[in-house]
Amino acid sequence: MLEFFDPRWLWGILLTIPYLLWEILYRDKKRLRLQYNRLELLRSLSPSGSWLRFIPVALRVLLIASLFIALARPRLANEKQKITGNGIDIILAVDISGSMQAVDFRPTNRLEAAKKVAAEFIKKRKNDRIGVIVFSDHAFTKCPLTLDYNMLMTILGDIEIDEEGQGTAIGMGLATAVARLKDSQAKSKVIVLITDGKDNTGQIHPLTAANLAATFGIKVYTIGVGKKGLVDFPYGNGYRKVNIDFDIDILNDIAEICGTERARLARNTEQLEEIMNYIDEMEKTQIEIKNYYEYKELFPRWLMLAVFLLTMELILRFFILRQLP
Repeated sequence: MLEFFDPRWLWGILLTIPYLLWEILYRDKKRLRLQYNRLELLRSLSPSGSWLRFIPVALRVLLIASLFIALARPRLANEKQKITGNGIDIILAVDISGSMQAVDFRPTNRLEAAKKVAAEFIKKRKNDRIGVIVFSDHAFTKCPLTLDYNMLMTILGDIEIDEEGQGTAIGMGLATAVARLKDSQAKSKVIVLITDGKDNTGQIHPLTAANLAATFGIKVYTIGVGKKGLVDFPYGNGYRKVNIDFDIDILNDIAEICGTERARLARNTEQLEEIMNYIDEMEKTQIEIKNYYEYKELFPRWLMLAVFLLTMELILRFFILRQLP
């Protein structure tokens, strides 16, 4: 964005109007010329040579205008933002065990519903680092903490059910998320644990992982997704009823240890969205944004232009037109 530090100097450009009139109507008629000059030669070479005597006047007008523009100090202003304060580091720990294929979040399954709502949650965050952990019978990091939300959304969209998994290791998933956050310098550290099952495998018990999270000051929001009991499950080209065990008590214990009171249960997409909106409201980023500008001064260019115009005028007056000062 172009602006002027002191635009009042631009009014000085209007002075070129009376100067131009004076040069054309008065001084041009009174100016003495040398008897032998190159004007006749130039006229013989160009039919428009008669107007060459006005070129020095035009150069002088441009020179004066350039000086006034330089005095007004033109500059390019580049708006910047300075962000101060502390963001929140958030890990989304998502269950990808086989039970997440249950189709009680019609028209989609539990995992796809969780991914959709998690994506909406990410879109609402600003200046927070977010990462993704997935777990079934093992846990691993899909995306470390990052501010690159575009990359994060792509990775989240690529998450699929672990077809080869043989269980649900909630403790391993939670412990892996804690490992990603324990060295964080963020003011607030949060894990959102989304699962539909019962911890039935893995080397770390969920409560052991919960106590580890509490030791590092990490809050854990636990979300149980799906209905307890018989649910539709993909089978061949259709569905069959499958009884999926669900342990809401262990999720409540994790939440209590980690300072979020209790687990939240979502039996449909709308309830899951409400829970994620609740977490979004609870975990607000405390930041301050200040706008400031970086400037690039342009007045030296106008001064250089003025010098160039002055040089051209002098050459034209004294060496080509041979005018007396």
